[in-house]
Amino acid sequence: MNAINRIMKNRDLKSRFFAELKLVLLALILSIPLSCSDEGCDYDVIPCTESCDVFEDFEDKILGTQGNWIGITTNNVEFQTRGGSQVLYVQDGSGGTIAYNGVDFPSDLNAQGCELNLDIEYLSGGSNGNTTDNGIGVYSDTDPLSAAVRAFFVLNASNLIVSGNAPTTIQVPLDLASGVVLPSNSFGTWVISPSTTPAADVASFNTLIQNAQGVYFAIDEGSNPAEQWWFDNFCFKQCCPIQ
Repeated sequence: MNAINRIMKNRDLKSRFFAELKLVLLALILSIPLSCSDEGCDYDVIPCTESCDVFEDFEDKILGTQGNWIGITTNNVEFQTRGGSQVLYVQDGSGGTIAYNGVDFPSDLNAQGCELNLDIEYLSGGSNGNTTDNGIGVYSDTDPLSAAVRAFFVLNASNLIVSGNAPTTIQVPLDLASGVVLPSNSFGTWVISPSTTPAADVASFNTLIQNAQGVYFAIDEGSNPAEQWWFDNFCFKQCCPIQ
C-alpha cells in the first residue's frame, strides 16, 4: 500500500506541476501583446488610399450625338468639345426641361462607392438666376416625369454653381439614409418627392438609391429658355472607413 500511495502522490504532484506550467505559459502568451506598442510592434499596416474611379468622361462619344441621354422640352442635347475635353451639353427649351439617362448608370448607386463626383458648368442667359443649386437626381420607373419616386441633390448656399464660371466639381453622397434624415454633406442634401413622413422618406430613399432606373438633370433656372449646361467627369469615389 505504501508503494501505491507513493505512486499516486507522484502522479498528483506531476498533474499539479503541469497545470501550473500551463498557467505560466498562458500568462506569458497573454503578456506579449500588452508589451507591444504600435510603434514597436513588427507588423505592416496597409494604408487606405481614397480614389475616384472614372465612370463617364464622354471621350469615346461621337460628337454631335446624344447617346442614351434624352431631353424633355430641351432645345439641344449632344456631346461637344469644350475646354479641350468632350462633355455632355444641354440647352434649355420652353417649359419644364429635364435631361435624363435610363441606360448607362448602374441601378445600385449605393454599391458603387461613397460619392458620385461630377463637373457642372452653367450659363444663365438673360433674365435667369446667376446661380443655381441644381445638382443631380435619381428616379424610379421609366422616366423622371412619370416616376413614382424621385430624389434630387440640392446644393447648399455656399456651393452654388455660378453662371460663367469654370466647371464646378460637386460631390454627391451615395450613403443610405439613417434615422429620419436623408444623406447630406458640405455640398448639399438629398430631398425626395413625394415627401410624406421622415421615416417613410428614409425608407423610400434607401430603396431608390439601391434600385434607381436612371439619373437626371433639372435644366430650368428661370423663365427665359436660354440656360446652357455642360456636364463631365462622372466618377465614383471610394472612401476610407472612418477610424
